[in-house]
Amino acid sequence: METAQRWLDHPEPTTPALVRHGLRTLLKKGHPGALALLGFAPASVDVDGPHLADTQVPWGGEVRFTAVLRNSGPEPARLAIDYVMHHRKANGNLSTKVFKLTTRDLPSGEELVINRAHSFRSITTRRYYPGGHAVALQVNGIATAPVPFELLPTDGAPGS
Repeated sequence: METAQRWLDHPEPTTPALVRHGLRTLLKKGHPGALALLGFAPASVDVDGPHLADTQVPWGGEVRFTAVLRNSGPEPARLAIDYVMHHRKANGNLSTKVFKLTTRDLPSGEELVINRAHSFRSITTRRYYPGGHAVALQVNGIATAPVPFELLPTDGAPGS
């Protein structure tokens, strides 16, 4: 954090991108200092969602969700918006993975509509297990309550 601050005090043209990249793990974890360093202060934002299109997702399908963010504060808000997937592991526990959605400046009184789909097709870097999963939004490091859904088993799927 100290190094990043020092670099931002006397930036070169490539410094902001380098600092954002270096702080990406802290940003995904919602670290207040890292967020503040990049201009994401606590904001008065009302989050309606996420709302799921369906609570049962077929194997290889996708979970679709929407949300509406409204700036209820008197000032414009700079927002770092992510979504958090709570994936079911082989032992039945949940493991979280944060995915970047967008960064936006939201004027006072304005709304932002989020529409997203997260795929559960087979990939080589992650193994999916049928059963309960969940999704949440994270705005400037503050997560909403997870919304549960079920990944349906199919023949050949682990755990089915």
